[in-house]
Amino acid sequence: MNRTMSMTRTIGLTLVTGAMVGGSLTANAATSLRLAHTFNPGEASYELFDKLPDMIEQRTDGDLTIQVFPSEQLGSEVELLEQASEGSVDIVIPGYSGASTLLPPLEISNAPFMFQSWDEAKHILEGKAYQPIFDELDEQYGLTPLSKTWYWGWRNLTVNGEEVTQVSDMKDLKIRVPESPAWVEMINAFDASATPIPFSEVYLALQQGTVDGQENPIPTIYARKFYEVQDNLVMTRHMLQSQVVLINSDSFNSLSEENQEILESSIQELSEENYAMQSSREDEMLDEMKSKDMINVIEDIDRSSFEKAAQSAYGELTDRWGEGHFNRVMNEIKAYREAN
Repeated sequence: MNRTMSMTRTIGLTLVTGAMVGGSLTANAATSLRLAHTFNPGEASYELFDKLPDMIEQRTDGDLTIQVFPSEQLGSEVELLEQASEGSVDIVIPGYSGASTLLPPLEISNAPFMFQSWDEAKHILEGKAYQPIFDELDEQYGLTPLSKTWYWGWRNLTVNGEEVTQVSDMKDLKIRVPESPAWVEMINAFDASATPIPFSEVYLALQQGTVDGQENPIPTIYARKFYEVQDNLVMTRHMLQSQVVLINSDSFNSLSEENQEILESSIQELSEENYAMQSSREDEMLDEMKSKDMINVIEDIDRSSFEKAAQSAYGELTDRWGEGHFNRVMNEIKAYREAN
């Protein structure tokens, strides 16, 4: 064997050996997933996702780790969705309205006065009515749900100025809404002016009078201290909102079956804990705001006037969502109510 052939063979063996060692190291190295969310300290979801890394590391013996980036550190809700679809982050927790910026029919669950209870919402979101929508999300954007129901709460109005007790009192009020057609159409149906403003800017907009009011679940109103810059809390309960925990499909499929199961079961466990915490805080925080006169709570309202007005929003929204998707969801809601 001449020297050139000997050197070539030596280099080749070195490369093969290096590849084998590198492959072995890669196979044995822990997999790390990046989770990014928009929740702030003081919110139940912030606390629960802060617990997740330790849960996962212990349950997988360090084989899977989670890095958490809270409080919009890596971007807004919509920006995080795009990053998850592209794979630069792995797990995100948008509201269904935020997720609908990718796939409009996801927003159906945020239609005004859609659900009568959390059990009903869970039945729809976790069942056959919503599955075709999740299939489309995976096919088009490479995102898979780890939890389809992450309780966020009943949304209620806060306003400055005169008390609101019926929908006619909403006329000409400027109400902050998320950048989502379901909210815009609903507020316009109330004969008010829907004003989309990023969530991080809501407090300042209320303080400066850019808008007259906003709407959110009680824990959000409390945690973000909107009561400091609003006169009235109107208990409309016009939407029952859920978040959805999404993971990049390629990232999920790269995990072992065992780690997939551990990740899913851990998220489901936290989802149940979140419902208990969030629903309890709704009651506790509302009681505190009432007892300490932090804001004028208006419970004696003509809720049916709001519900009736909101129906006019559906016509504009059905085309956006797809009539087939909307009818399937509504038929399943009807069947659920008849059975219960």
